[in-house]
Amino acid sequence: MEAISKGTNGKTALIFVHGIVGNNRIFDFLQPLVQDKYKVEYVELKGHGGNALEFSHASMSQWKNQVERRVENLSARFSNVVGIGHSMGCLLLMGPAALGYLSGLFLLNPPMRITPKIRLFSNIFKVATGNMMNDPVTTAAKSAYGVSIDFNPLHYYGWPKRYLELFAEVKRVREIVIPDLQISIDVILSRRDEMVSPSSAEVFTNMPDVNITILPNSTHYYYPAEDRKIIIDEFQQFLSRQTQCL
Repeated sequence: MEAISKGTNGKTALIFVHGIVGNNRIFDFLQPLVQDKYKVEYVELKGHGGNALEFSHASMSQWKNQVERRVENLSARFSNVVGIGHSMGCLLLMGPAALGYLSGLFLLNPPMRITPKIRLFSNIFKVATGNMMNDPVTTAAKSAYGVSIDFNPLHYYGWPKRYLELFAEVKRVREIVIPDLQISIDVILSRRDEMVSPSSAEVFTNMPDVNITILPNSTHYYYPAEDRKIIIDEFQQFLSRQTQCL
């Protein structure tokens, strides 16, 4: 499935893009804010929603083309198109935004600087073995994973290349794409993120219209209630600014 579409109002469209090995459940807590108010599309990236072998067969170029095609299609039908991304999904939206197809970006944990921590690998191990022990961080990670656990190591042959492509895209976006972004951007980063450094905020600090928030208690996938409220409040204000521009 390439994209799931919901609702329409003829003016504003929202496109949600998840991260690498992720899925769109990461945006579930934002759905009540957009339901029936906007045209909404949730993109499921190629190689996600299935097994490890399917992910091995995907590529960064396919993901970029997939998102660019959906954004271009929406921009031809709606006067205002807004991108909401998590992790790698932020990178995939920034390219079309720099070309003028998007009027705003709401970015959750954009990976402008990646610093993997031990917790990242321990979370994966716990999910794979089912040893989550009611840990909310690991439970959130399991819910957010978009590729099923596969115990055949041969099915992971393409994974190193996918992550090398990710690192190359981070560098490209940071050096080439971000300087061309001239739209409203909200950046939300997690202080306890297992993958993305909160110092990613520094990449955005000199931009003309950017709002940066650091969540004190969140990780890459886990947003406790108090931080989730911050995101919801920021998202409501962001959407209000976007629609006021019409």
